[in-house]
Amino acid sequence: MEEFISADPCRFDHSILFRTLQKRTLDHRLNDSYSCLGWFSPGQVFVLDEYCARYGVRGCHRHICYLTELMDNAESGAVIDPTLLHYSFAFCASHVHGNRPDGLGTVTAQEKERFEDIKERLRLLLENQITHFRYCFPFGRPEGGLKATLSLLERVLMKDIATPVPPEEVKKVVRKCLEKAALINYTRLTEYARIEEMLNQASPEKKLEDILQLADLCIEVLQQNEEHHSEAFAWWPDLMAEHAEMFWSLFAVDLDSALGAQAQDSWESFPLFQMLNNYLRNDSHLCNGKFHKHLQETFVPLVVRYIDLMESSIAQSVHRGFEQETWQPVKSITNSLPNVPLPKVPSLTLNLPQIPTFSAPSWMASLYDSTCVLFPV
Repeated sequence: MEEFISADPCRFDHSILFRTLQKRTLDHRLNDSYSCLGWFSPGQVFVLDEYCARYGVRGCHRHICYLTELMDNAESGAVIDPTLLHYSFAFCASHVHGNRPDGLGTVTAQEKERFEDIKERLRLLLENQITHFRYCFPFGRPEGGLKATLSLLERVLMKDIATPVPPEEVKKVVRKCLEKAALINYTRLTEYARIEEMLNQASPEKKLEDILQLADLCIEVLQQNEEHHSEAFAWWPDLMAEHAEMFWSLFAVDLDSALGAQAQDSWESFPLFQMLNNYLRNDSHLCNGKFHKHLQETFVPLVVRYIDLMESSIAQSVHRGFEQETWQPVKSITNSLPNVPLPKVPSLTLNLPQIPTFSAPSWMASLYDSTCVLFPV
């Protein structure tokens, strides 16, 4: 230890030493009992700032190393605040592109190459998090995390810090992520409910019961997306509608398989239609959409057949009831009635009170006389 204390600091590569120090500090911070989301404590920030100030560690090198460590932990499953990633990325980008407000930023060729590699790696990480938004940001936690991730993705897609990326390009990337998300979400949902095994081996009644349970889970998943994640995608509501349509299109395959195994005269699938139709018609984006129309086309023949059978059954019942009835004239019916003495209603005396008489008061006559006016002829 004394040898290290008495060593000449100028003989060490402090860039490498600082990277090791920052990595160990971040590992220790992430092992805390509470979630820090990658932020250092005030004391740790003071130590790192002091090291950089004493031994001349470049700010761009510091944040490039910080970004690398944060992405390593994020890819390992740790929850990292996207705002922290955004801050370090913006700091490095301002040096690389030379657009710092104070105009004093410098960057080495090695730092610029490392930044380009980190930029591509960060883009892939953000796209993966958006694709797995239900699992990277469960129930919208951390609060505002998904929205900050989308904002950072837009920043990463910029060619330089001053030129904004076209909105259609960002929308195209987000659409691609949500298309993958629909497949991932539905696959995990069927694995959770073990639907694939049951649909392949179960009886028709069991298949219908399982598809009814799966439909309930699908509705719950989409309601959670609307409640916890729709605000982050508020700029592209049509993309969330496309995501839901693709999600339901995957469900339609299992739905058709389960309904195809049912008997033609079975009406047990009506509760399934009622559940799905009630949900779809109350959603402004999905009402009369692709899946809603497919659901209507699937159940229309069954509903028409049910109505026809009910109509013929009612007609037959009415016809049989008419056949069992006998019609007789009214006179013959009255003659055949037994002479049953009807009870007599006793006469009731009504004692109504007399209406009192009123006489006009004397002052009304004088008032009438005073108001009379004679008009000349």
